[in-house]
Amino acid sequence: MPPAPAFAPTNPPAVAPLRPGGGRPRFSVMIPACDPDEKFCASLDSVLRQAPGPERMQIAVVDDASSAVDVQRLIRSVDPQGRVEFFGGDRRRGLSGNWNRAIEVARGELVHLLHQDDSVHPGFYDRLERGFTRCPQIGMAFCRSRIIDDSGRLTKKTSRQRWLPGVLADWLPVIAERQRVQTPAAIVPRSTYETIGGYRTDLCHALDWEMWVRIAAHYAVWYEPRPLATYRRHSANETSRLVARGAVWPDMARAIQINARTLPDSIRAATIAASVRWHASSAIRTAERQLAVGDTAAAADTLRSIPELLEAAHGVPTQGLPHRRIAVLRARILSGSPFRRAA
Repeated sequence: MPPAPAFAPTNPPAVAPLRPGGGRPRFSVMIPACDPDEKFCASLDSVLRQAPGPERMQIAVVDDASSAVDVQRLIRSVDPQGRVEFFGGDRRRGLSGNWNRAIEVARGELVHLLHQDDSVHPGFYDRLERGFTRCPQIGMAFCRSRIIDDSGRLTKKTSRQRWLPGVLADWLPVIAERQRVQTPAAIVPRSTYETIGGYRTDLCHALDWEMWVRIAAHYAVWYEPRPLATYRRHSANETSRLVARGAVWPDMARAIQINARTLPDSIRAATIAASVRWHASSAIRTAERQLAVGDTAAAADTLRSIPELLEAAHGVPTQGLPHRRIAVLRARILSGSPFRRAA
């Protein structure tokens, strides 16, 4: 076993089973929201265009005490018939708190958390439900994702995990190395959350990644190779705000330490070493981009996080890190010299 981590992680919050009685829909599509903009309407519309009736699919918006936007008015602009349920918030719960509240009020067998600025494509629910029909024992199903920017331009697609739909082999070390699943691409049975708990409140960025690792440690996972979900990266989303605050990399280091506790002894050392190498290299690339646009303070914050990432390895060798690049970046920051990334 690795030594105890430098911080004391809390237990994941419990998810209580629903009370017996009453019919349950197959799906609960839950859209956590907080002061959404017009992209929220496109997100909701992408669900409504392929939604069966309410007896088969619950659709609900779970608001995190929005103060600048009338969320119900936005809902009515897309859904004048009142198909969509609304759960208002009397206090700000934050990302994990609102996600866990969405699970709490979900009545369906299969829960889909859809970000307020992301969307799904026709066939998403039908294709992923096939995984649960063919393999009822799986703990989640997900598909490949399209990544778009603020203007809707496709920037990339997530890596293909296999060519045909099916259960992923040896998935745990793959997902434990780094994040490979975008939240809007995943459907999780409510029973999975009831068994292993909800999203951690001691993580602010990597809470979905940690959840995928936790699920993979307990269940088989189904994969659909068609890109049927779209994740939007833009300057106003939560990830960009966390990057600007310098909160991402310390949070990733905490998630790696938590993941180490989840992994079996047989794969722990190699998987954590690979994870630390990948995240440290990613932090270096981020610092290079920040320096290239003149954001020296952000680059310095990013580089300061690398030792914390390395400590997450708990003494496991992490050969292959580009220490010379780190030294060059630090020298550039100290000297104030302009930085140009290699072509």
